[in-house]
Amino acid sequence: MTCHGREKLLNVKVLGVCVINAASLGIKNLDEFVPGVGYSSLNLLYGPPGSGKTILAMQFLAYGARRGENVLYISLDESTRNIKRDFESMDIYIDELYVFDAVPLTSGKAEIKPVREVTPITKLTRMKDATHKKKLFEADILSLKSTLQNVFDRMKFDRIVVDSITALRYFYMRGIVPDSGVHSFMRFLLTHSNASIIVTAEDFDELMIEKSVVDSVFKLEPDRKNINLVVEKTTYNCAIEVIPLTLGKSGFSVDEKFYLSYIKRRGQ
Repeated sequence: MTCHGREKLLNVKVLGVCVINAASLGIKNLDEFVPGVGYSSLNLLYGPPGSGKTILAMQFLAYGARRGENVLYISLDESTRNIKRDFESMDIYIDELYVFDAVPLTSGKAEIKPVREVTPITKLTRMKDATHKKKLFEADILSLKSTLQNVFDRMKFDRIVVDSITALRYFYMRGIVPDSGVHSFMRFLLTHSNASIIVTAEDFDELMIEKSVVDSVFKLEPDRKNINLVVEKTTYNCAIEVIPLTLGKSGFSVDEKFYLSYIKRRGQ
């Protein structure tokens, strides 16, 4: 069986099944268990605070950037200059990531107007150029979508991360239910970006995102020794649903003992 797909996406076989257009998550040895996420797909990564969602998301983007892909990090929570600072001690290639910083309107929940002024972004910043002097983009849901539409019209991205979708509830206006705004924004991303998208979330249940809305659902679940990657839903065949990860300077990797044990069992 022959696999066909875009050059920048991973074509692999898992348990003899051909997987087409799988974008690797960029975690060492993980492709053996989870091929990745689909091209032009919307995927959810959730877990408690401090479980490593941003690190995994950055590994996903960095993997693409090293292969010459255009990748975009959309920050709705923490400023990218702070993210850049947090990653200074890690060996993850984030310099070439395009970044889009957005914060809720400081004036609070503005009322819906027939026409809203949209702040144009003529040139996206790369992570390596993120500084304290960079002005953040103040927005509500409508202006955020309009501006991103402008960005997507001018540049094609292969991978996009939204970190975190939980923070989007603070961008809503009077007359828009927050959860409805989240659903609308996710549909907008998938329709207009044509990219492999991962959105992170702090609390899956409170967001009330139906699993049918996304292609894959991953959960980071800390335990006493490791952080487990729980594969709750995927469009591809998955060898194992709970995969222990270890965290080092280069980010996450599959626990070495677990990986070697699995390879040994499979070879028998």
